[in-house]
Amino acid sequence: MPTHLQELYDTLRVSAGSSRQAAAALDDPFIIQLVQLLFSFGIQCRASDIHIEPTRDGARIRYRIDGMLQEMLRLSPDARDPLIRSIKVRANLATDQVGRSKPQDSHIDFEVDGRKLDLRLASFPTIYGDVLAIRVLDQSAPLRELDHLGLPPAVQKDFHMLIHGPNGLLLVTGPAGSGKTTTLYAALNKRRSSTTKILTLEDPVEYQLEGLDQAQINPHVGMTFASGLRASLRQDANIIFVGEIRDKETAEIAIRAALTGHLVFSTLHTRHSLGAVVRLLDMGIELHLILAALTGSMAQRLVRVVCGACAQADTTARLLASKLWQQETGASPPEGMFAGLRRGIGCRACNGTGYRERIGIFELLVLTEEFRRIMADHQPGQLYKAAVAVGKLRTMLVDGLEKAARGVTTIEELLRVTGEAEELPA
Repeated sequence: MPTHLQELYDTLRVSAGSSRQAAAALDDPFIIQLVQLLFSFGIQCRASDIHIEPTRDGARIRYRIDGMLQEMLRLSPDARDPLIRSIKVRANLATDQVGRSKPQDSHIDFEVDGRKLDLRLASFPTIYGDVLAIRVLDQSAPLRELDHLGLPPAVQKDFHMLIHGPNGLLLVTGPAGSGKTTTLYAALNKRRSSTTKILTLEDPVEYQLEGLDQAQINPHVGMTFASGLRASLRQDANIIFVGEIRDKETAEIAIRAALTGHLVFSTLHTRHSLGAVVRLLDMGIELHLILAALTGSMAQRLVRVVCGACAQADTTARLLASKLWQQETGASPPEGMFAGLRRGIGCRACNGTGYRERIGIFELLVLTEEFRRIMADHQPGQLYKAAVAVGKLRTMLVDGLEKAARGVTTIEELLRVTGEAEELPA
């Protein structure tokens, strides 16, 4: 069945003349309208990325929606090359033979349907032409508030306490695309005030916030996370946001900043909240420094939300949900807990996926004195199981099961998301 975008594209081709040949001119009305159509449709369907991928017979257009790639359109050969060339010219990317033989990066400030977009382009040469991966940053979209991220009430209360602390290191962990930056932007937005100086080091700067001093990482001129963070210590900032801790040098400076009176927010790529401690140890940071600086670590994932337009009761997953709850908590679920499980059967509103939008599942570790003792008494690989065993760590799976029980997501989606990352330590 053709997608809505395919129908729009076919209509556009007919109106431009179905018998026309290659549209070689960059100012060809058909190509101009096609570019507008692709980005306008991306905004309508909430795409985070648009992929234009040349094939033997033309090109396919895929959109990443709610974290999943969906093919939306097939282009004919006569439209493929002019489209790619037009977008590359707008981004000041090389289109000659030499330029096309290597990957290139750039961005476009684009306006569509009255909305300002920051499009981050990455081209990659293939045997059929340049693949374009386009990250869509909607500058007109409102920032997500902490209240709307899906944080359970108890977790939100503790997280609120951590982001209002006087100093320390707060980490948000998870794989790429798990919503870490969105969560920390919501925290920064919460802390914005005329009496608080906030400085950020980002790669890239995804949202421009009034009242923040935001810096773009640029390794070509020596502006790295480590060098920028070192310089930020002389800026009299109350809060410093480091986009990612990637190496020992950055970790050491972040910890020093936290120990000298700054509140530092950053991210790490780890599976669970205690994985942040293990990763810092692997980088060569001493345990006593980690315990002194780290105030909290929150792991998160994004799960797709059941489409409200086509949701139906799901009785088939109740037994599996109950088993997962018992395995994770060591207790049977309350009577009737999973009676509200739902799944979407697929409709036009959700592009046939059964899901629309995403919400977070979370696992927050607050470094109390009890947790510090657990960390000091166990080997790194045993930390997670020890924390769960003493009942002091509410896991992401538990949070996800509770959301599924309310009909927010499905057990299938929950298992897909929580099973994708690295394995738990032994």
